Amino acid sequence: MKLISFFVSAAITLGWAADLDAQQNFVQVSVSSVVSCVSKGKERQQCPADTRAGIVMLRPTGEAACLLGRNWGYDDQGVWVSEGCGGDFGTGSSSRAAVQSSTYATAVTEVQSEDEKTQMETTTTGTSPTVNYHGVFQPYGSLRTIISIPANGQAQVQDDATRIGINFTTFGPIRVFAGTEWGVNLVQSETSLNAGATTSSGFGVVQEATQPVFGARLGFVGVDLGKYGRLSYGKQLSTHYDIASYTTDRFNVFGGQSTATYVAGTDGGQSGTARADQTILYHLIFAKNFDFGAQGQLRTADTQQAFNGFGFSFQGKVLPGLQIGGSYNKTYFDQFLKQTILHGGGTDYWAFGGKGTWRNLEWGADWVRQSNGDLAFIPDPAGGPDQIAVGFSANGVEVYSRLHFGKIAAVLGFEDNIPFDLSPVINPNFKTRYAILGAEWHISPSGYAFIESKLGDTTDALGKGGYNAAALGFRYDFSWKTPHIQ
Repeated sequence: MKLISFFVSAAITLGWAADLDAQQNFVQVSVSSVVSCVSKGKERQQCPADTRAGIVMLRPTGEAACLLGRNWGYDDQGVWVSEGCGGDFGTGSSSRAAVQSSTYATAVTEVQSEDEKTQMETTTTGTSPTVNYHGVFQPYGSLRTIISIPANGQAQVQDDATRIGINFTTFGPIRVFAGTEWGVNLVQSETSLNAGATTSSGFGVVQEATQPVFGARLGFVGVDLGKYGRLSYGKQLSTHYDIASYTTDRFNVFGGQSTATYVAGTDGGQSGTARADQTILYHLIFAKNFDFGAQGQLRTADTQQAFNGFGFSFQGKVLPGLQIGGSYNKTYFDQFLKQTILHGGGTDYWAFGGKGTWRNLEWGADWVRQSNGDLAFIPDPAGGPDQIAVGFSANGVEVYSRLHFGKIAAVLGFEDNIPFDLSPVINPNFKTRYAILGAEWHISPSGYAFIESKLGDTTDALGKGGYNAAALGFRYDFSWKTPHIQ
């Protein structure tokens, strides 16, 4: 009966609005305000707004294509934009106002029943104020082509970091959302310099030399309960990544090797540290400046626990432009892997970090400790034809910084990953340590060319060093928003 009452009331309300518009050329319903927010160059701009009922971009006005989550988004304080993105944003509201039918607006029609009050959010555009939009699709992508020059001097063309995806969300006080993202690799190569480009989740499995043409990076569905949090399920970014992302994946090519994110040459799927598999994820933002995250990974046939693992994260904005946080992740692997490769111990990941902006400077820093949570692959000491996996623990530090000078930016970073609790078959000098130096030339607000190199004192598990490299590349990000009509 409540559902029938809802649709009948909605139909009566919409009919009344259309009739009134025909007579007076305006619609009077409970509408949102429209907030205009535009970033200048690479600066982040925060615009105060009431975001309790959600935000939708009504019309882009900036120089760059706007990609939700990358260069625009919203929180409890309002709408934020960066990197040339700008637009008119519609926000939920309970105030009543007259809106011309030729303007863009987001309307919330309030429907009353005897014992409850619900809201149905619709978007009215153009000259037809009675058209109701109940959701929005957002296809997006990132084209990333790289010419890599490894230590052996053999130049290769790679595009393993290119990706395409689509997000969808409904409107209203309770919103259903879903998303999927695929990695694209049209140029097959034996060497991949980008740690986050892999789409393999097989922890403990010797990885293939080449990536598939298409690989699933993300796939999830969930519900946004507003002030009660956000709940989702699928392959998605983990609570460990909440903190590791302060530095990891912010470089154009290198990095991500000291934060225990893409462990064992994988995307962190089974370990639950990056794009975690089969994950139930919950996030709650409270007191405007704090974010609590919790995750659980459903078990597979190889584990006897109810879950494959669990994790938590906590972040806080302690000062303007400064955010700090920490996370813990526990992973359960199958008994064979645990006894033969991981020394029979448990697997834990701890991460602590901070990030911020100050004038033209962006920065991030992470410290991570993992116990029995990563693998080295070495030739079989028994003389077998295949490689074997050997587990180890490590302490890692990763630092990222980016300084803007108009259309030019300088990128500086540092990686330091020092293993401990090593097996005798691993060289005792095994470590990852290098500096990252790079520069960007922003040809357009959505695209830029870059050069990036790493130089340092890295020694692999066999005792070999000299893993320095450089890369030239181009990146172009794009996205569209398509309203969904019922």
